[in-house]
Amino acid sequence: MNKNRYTVLDSAASLYIPDTLDLFPQVKAQLAQRRTFMQTLRARPALAIVLAFLALILLTGVAYAISRSLGYIPGIGFVEQGAKIRVLAEPVSQTRESITVSIEQVIVDSQRTVVVYKAEGLSLQAANSQGEGADTYHDNLLRLPDGTLLQETSLTGYDGTPEPLIDDLTTENGWPNYVRRLVYPAVDPQINELTLVLPALQNMPAGAAPENWEITFSLKPAPPDMIVIPITVLASQAAPVTADTPPAEATQAAPLSNVSTLNGVTLSLDNVIEVEDGFIFTGKIKWEASPFPPHQGLGINFSEVLTLSDGNGQNVPIEEVPLNAAYNEEHERPWSFRTDRKSFVGPLVFSISALKTNFTTPPFEFELDLGPNPQVGQIWELNREFPTGGEAIRIPSVELVKDSNSNNFCLAFDLENTTWGGFVKDLDSDPAESIDCYDENGRSYGGSGSNGKPISIFTQTVGYHGIPSGLHRFSLDAFASFTLPGPWQVAWEPPLSSEPSPTAVPEVCLTLDKWNEVMGQNEALPERLGGKVLTTVNEGSNLPAIYVSSLDGTNSQRIDEGSWPSLSRDGTRLVYSSVDALRMVDLASGQIFGSGIDGYGAILSPDNSRILYTTTFNLYVVNVDGTGLQMIDTGAAQVIAPVGWLPDNLTIIYSAMGGDGFHYKSYNLQSGEQKELFVANNKAGLGAISPDGQWIVFSDRVFGALAPSTFISKIDGSGRRQITAPEIMSAVAAAWSPDGQWLLFNVFNPDETQSHVLVNPFTCQALRVNTIKGMVEDWSP
Repeated sequence: MNKNRYTVLDSAASLYIPDTLDLFPQVKAQLAQRRTFMQTLRARPALAIVLAFLALILLTGVAYAISRSLGYIPGIGFVEQGAKIRVLAEPVSQTRESITVSIEQVIVDSQRTVVVYKAEGLSLQAANSQGEGADTYHDNLLRLPDGTLLQETSLTGYDGTPEPLIDDLTTENGWPNYVRRLVYPAVDPQINELTLVLPALQNMPAGAAPENWEITFSLKPAPPDMIVIPITVLASQAAPVTADTPPAEATQAAPLSNVSTLNGVTLSLDNVIEVEDGFIFTGKIKWEASPFPPHQGLGINFSEVLTLSDGNGQNVPIEEVPLNAAYNEEHERPWSFRTDRKSFVGPLVFSISALKTNFTTPPFEFELDLGPNPQVGQIWELNREFPTGGEAIRIPSVELVKDSNSNNFCLAFDLENTTWGGFVKDLDSDPAESIDCYDENGRSYGGSGSNGKPISIFTQTVGYHGIPSGLHRFSLDAFASFTLPGPWQVAWEPPLSSEPSPTAVPEVCLTLDKWNEVMGQNEALPERLGGKVLTTVNEGSNLPAIYVSSLDGTNSQRIDEGSWPSLSRDGTRLVYSSVDALRMVDLASGQIFGSGIDGYGAILSPDNSRILYTTTFNLYVVNVDGTGLQMIDTGAAQVIAPVGWLPDNLTIIYSAMGGDGFHYKSYNLQSGEQKELFVANNKAGLGAISPDGQWIVFSDRVFGALAPSTFISKIDGSGRRQITAPEIMSAVAAAWSPDGQWLLFNVFNPDETQSHVLVNPFTCQALRVNTIKGMVEDWSP
């Protein structure tokens, strides 16, 4: 007789547990020990499965099933549980011209063959040798012993099941080095030797690196101790709403379970995978066509709409996990997220408060009488609203403007309640060419927040070669939004964990609410806080203009045009990159010295005797007179950023890109001693050292955040403090105050201007600064 997976589970359990045994005391004992499922799994796999299964039933009363058909391996994805899995017999690598390709993992089951390989030693210069538009896509093949070539399969998940993928391998130096996972059809069980055929390496344009790689590897049966993580599959507790569901039922939220249906939309949590450092959750959202405007899909950014909370109602950080699945269903989208820990107060609740879709409205026609003699600057209060099926689009007013660069004119239509604006067309006067209008600052009339208007107003223009007059008919095509109210909530009860309860997260200096409050203030600056502030201002040239001024904006002095400027520690000199070489300025005399050295990111030593700089690929120290050039040994790193000097004039701090972020390091110029300080995941490896050499400010990512945050720490990475919340995406820390007690932040406004905020990172006091023009680069006495 055939056995289903539940019968097999019972049979496995009977080997360890007699029929007469009362399990409840043992289950309670296991829970009291607070061991995680992964820990128990390693010690006693079969018993762990049964205990976890029963514990979940006892805790929640919800029927959970442990899938015996599929398991999970990080870096690989789904595999068949209990099947005759084959794996890589031993790692294989091949090196050509200092580039090494290594086959790291292979898993073969009855459904497919998964190969994970790594390429290291690739050159950044070679990757960029043919520009950003170079073709670097290549078909990678798998060759069987008889010469048959297997093509990669499409992204359809595991036999149609959406499959979350997390990486467990990194490269030493980051991009363009890479790790890639390739999926091919299953191979015959009798075949134990395969050849990976790579016509060219990823990220490398034609001819930039060795090509036509062929790496042969062998397979062997999976060892008995290979860990395949079980998948907790959640049985549906509520049927999805269909077109036949009575309206009264369709608008009532179901009790918390792993399925939530409301207003024709169903959110489900389908399975949970416990990995080493957290849980992976996978589910889907389904909807009918009827809840949304006709012929419109549902555009969902799950990172923005899906939240997770614990049993105390506290927000739990989550990050989206890539899914190896094509979205073939018209009214269905899978989703997957992970946590970075496993100790929780349950239940864990995923929530979507509302769903918003954007759509193009049908054209709206309207008339506007401009009169016989309209004047530039004249405004017509239109106050027209157009229904969309969602929120009405509104045109409050229209203004006649003149292009600052020509004799053309434009009618500037203000649009409200649009997601991306819209298009206005004059039906009576349709010029053959597109006519744009620019204001006196060279900014286009058009877009969100155009010409100093609120960010909620989108300006759309219609151009004319002369001043239009009289009655005109217009057509408006707008982008509207439609909001479907929720909430949708699905829940899961996590197992008790032996991991320590998470410590309280240190409070962030500047939350978004506090930041917004500071941006609306205009308080006096602290006394005795002076010095020279170095800024760059975009004045239309290829390089920005460099200015030095007082903190209050007075004593402004234009130095030159250049980039990456920095002040000396005593505020007497300035070094920057010009169009041809590094230059240094004596601020007292205004004399500019050329170095003849090509580089950027230059920083003067505290005694003004030497300059630290980079060429991206190498790091150098040179005397200010151009002699004594010294290249710093940064190993195999290809992207290096100078950070600063310590007060001893001998120790430099720099960062080098690695596969897991930028590694901040110290280097003693006298002894050659190099120390690893800490790793931060940011874009460019930038930072700034406090004047006393005790602290460093830098950016780093926060788990679950869409943007990095600003941190300070001791030079060795200890004593880390988060200064800004990740929601404050417009803030960039630029400079320490001369006394080392304040940070001056640049704030990028929607109208492309900058404002500034002064923050004490030790007390969290924050003040807005309205006296500085441009982008703050440095601050010295």
